[in-house]
Amino acid sequence: MQQAVRSLSRAGWNVLLGTILLSVWLLSAPQVVHAADTFFSSSAAFKEELNRLGGEAALMVKAPVDPYLLETTAVAGMFALSYLYDQDIRSDLQANRSRTLTRATDVGSLMGDPYIHLGAAALVYGVGALSERPKMQELGAKLGEALVLADVSTFVLKQGIGRARPGNGAGSGSFRPFQFKNDYDSLPSLHTASSFAVAHVLASESKSLPVKILYYAGASFVGFSRMYKDKHWASDVVLAAALGELAGNSVTRFRNAKPGTMTLAPAVSGGTPMLALQGKF
Repeated sequence: MQQAVRSLSRAGWNVLLGTILLSVWLLSAPQVVHAADTFFSSSAAFKEELNRLGGEAALMVKAPVDPYLLETTAVAGMFALSYLYDQDIRSDLQANRSRTLTRATDVGSLMGDPYIHLGAAALVYGVGALSERPKMQELGAKLGEALVLADVSTFVLKQGIGRARPGNGAGSGSFRPFQFKNDYDSLPSLHTASSFAVAHVLASESKSLPVKILYYAGASFVGFSRMYKDKHWASDVVLAAALGELAGNSVTRFRNAKPGTMTLAPAVSGGTPMLALQGKF
């Protein structure tokens, strides 16, 4: 079983490496095949992408208060409740293990790998640019933006909070901020945050309720897999799910903003960082 898991992990890294190499080729190909401009081949497109990402980040920062204060309160309650029962939930999961569930959660952890998500987003973006399919290219950009927001914010919180992972024996209430150690970066779960960011973007592209449910079910299973594998506490997963959803939501809200909507966000002009009012007119 362990050999199979190692093989599966190696396969995941091989897929990631192949995806990145292919994406680099695709993104460097437009001048040869006359495909659409990308932020790798056009400085204007690159600056536009940075400015857009800044606007999305600004939305994400203020969203927990405006307009999602009620939802934030609900998430805080869920987090507090799960935090109280983290030890009990972990004990129950460890006491009820099966070979089938172990294999399933091996797959769940792999499909939640944030590096694979980033590689897949780059691939979608690159194929869209090469084949001159703007909608596909835009989807890749949305996925990439949501993943950047989710992954960066998760990393910052992980290091700033410094919570002990379940497996190191220190307990759910042990914290060592800014230690930059793998056994003290449990909260929140990067796999889960990344998966929910992807789920939100993909769900926003579909009008089918069953399809939307499927995307979120997949993301939820990733979170469960991380708990089952004893990599995260339940409250780690709750916060990460909210964070990933917030990242995806910020991307889709910014891109779907009505004309006249204004946002104060970081921007770049002539190589100089600044604050700018961004909006659609």
